[in-house]
Amino acid sequence: PGLEDRALEVMADFIRPEDSMYFDAIFGANYGQQAIRGWLLPTMAEISFIEFVPQQGSAIFRTESGTAMIDEWQMVAKQDGAEIPLAPGISVRRFEDGWMTWVADIYDTVSSRTPPPEEMTLPEGMPEPGPLPDYPVMNWPTVDLGDPASLSAAATAWAAKRIAAHESGTAEAIHRHPSGLTADELHALHNHPDFSWNFDLIADMLHPDQSVYIDPVFGRFEGQQAIREWLLDVMPKIGNVVFEPFADILWNGSTSVQLWKQVAQPEGSDPVEMTWGASVRRFEDGWLTYCADYFDAFALQRPEVIAAARSLDVVSVPGTFTATEMLAAHRAG
Repeated sequence: PGLEDRALEVMADFIRPEDSMYFDAIFGANYGQQAIRGWLLPTMAEISFIEFVPQQGSAIFRTESGTAMIDEWQMVAKQDGAEIPLAPGISVRRFEDGWMTWVADIYDTVSSRTPPPEEMTLPEGMPEPGPLPDYPVMNWPTVDLGDPASLSAAATAWAAKRIAAHESGTAEAIHRHPSGLTADELHALHNHPDFSWNFDLIADMLHPDQSVYIDPVFGRFEGQQAIREWLLDVMPKIGNVVFEPFADILWNGSTSVQLWKQVAQPEGSDPVEMTWGASVRRFEDGWLTYCADYFDAFALQRPEVIAAARSLDVVSVPGTFTATEMLAAHRAG
């Protein structure tokens, strides 16, 4: 904060001269310090009336090649005392050998790309938004995460007990009994391919009262019961859609970050990239307490995505439209 208006200049100095990237959900990728500086400084100057309000504490991760960090924020447009909330988002940054080498700002661009209603008057002094570039191409290759972390005997036993309770119908509506597992054990369970799609089990990890799940499309859910109901309602309906990782999972003992692209796989045709994003999970005192998914819902309005969703009947409303089409229509007014 003490750097004030010079902060972005200093940040640009941190970026590695070559073999570095800054990706923005609206403007796409710039490569190398010179190109990043040439985009970053004037662009941010044009939107100086927008503030990025922190939503969580920064999280730091040690990686094989260096360090990574995340910041979660809410964009707020401020002018003449007026505050207009825009999209929440996340910045993921990687550092290596004393340089910042990789940055991605991930957020929903619908609020930025959708024209305001004709009757809306902007606060005095706030500039009229100009045209934005087309949806950027994100062609990062997926990575092989390798074998999943092995599960401890305690984690395996806890999962088996909870699954049996749900199958027998004896599970409580709200699971209030601490698992007794460490954050490492819960994280390994959460990401294990044998259990990651068991949403009753995932919900059992959530703190009964002090848990939060934030989704760009569906909103914010609080408490284990509300999150469970949403997970069990929506997630089984996504059809033949996979989440392909394009980076290793970041984990620091309490917080994890996964970077992924959502890909539809219609039968008999090529896969269709729907959108890409990041998922943050925070664990505390043997519970999963915080989940936030960040992605650009505007990408779901592209014709090829709507066509793929229709062919897969993704979260369909019988006889009418897929959820993707309904979202596109809602966003378009």
